[in-house]
Amino acid sequence: MPYATVLFDVGETLLHVPEPAPLYREVLARCGRSLPIEEVESILAEVRGTVDERIPRWVGDDLTLDCTASAGRRALHVETLLSLSGVVNCSEARGVFFDLYVGTEFFTLYPDVPEALERLRVGGYRLGIVSNWESRLLDLCAAHGIASYFDFAVISEVEGFVKPHPYMYRRALELASASANRVVHVGDSLRDDVEGAAALGIRGILLDRSGACATDYQPRIGSLAELGRVLDADR
Repeated sequence: MPYATVLFDVGETLLHVPEPAPLYREVLARCGRSLPIEEVESILAEVRGTVDERIPRWVGDDLTLDCTASAGRRALHVETLLSLSGVVNCSEARGVFFDLYVGTEFFTLYPDVPEALERLRVGGYRLGIVSNWESRLLDLCAAHGIASYFDFAVISEVEGFVKPHPYMYRRALELASASANRVVHVGDSLRDDVEGAAALGIRGILLDRSGACATDYQPRIGSLAELGRVLDADR
């Protein structure tokens, strides 16, 4: 039976997640604090330690997510960063950083994404997102011009669970109105994406962009340009 729905992870699947220090340094400079990259890296290490100390638990052993704690960690991250960096106008700078997380400057779209999504849409597939991400994920996708491709999204900070909890994929099946054997999920994590999806009977496609994933799992692709070939082979 041919697949009807394709699900996608986001981080390192659709969007590249960078090391933050270089861009944070640029943004801090725009906020009036020009610091050496080494100092920004040191500040970030202290920020992470403070956040972990003050809000140590936001994901339970059972993969439940405390959404309030998750959002609180993000807010504390920004507040601590600005404080340690010596930013004077914290109110304005705070807005700059929170906007950064839903814009195109920090997270960048992989170049193979738009064409892959367009081909799937033209091919009649329903498309969905299943991602461990903050609640504004669709705003981020809209900024990159891809939100309109997706029929639905299952986002951890909205649902209160993180992958690979079965709830995330069960919810995706509900929103897709499809049986598991008609759904595939594409992602870069063997545990969260492939094994998480498989627990619900969904076929996982491992996206290994760097070619460094130490597994013989198949199907494995190095680019979303290869996705059509895998879907056609399974027909």
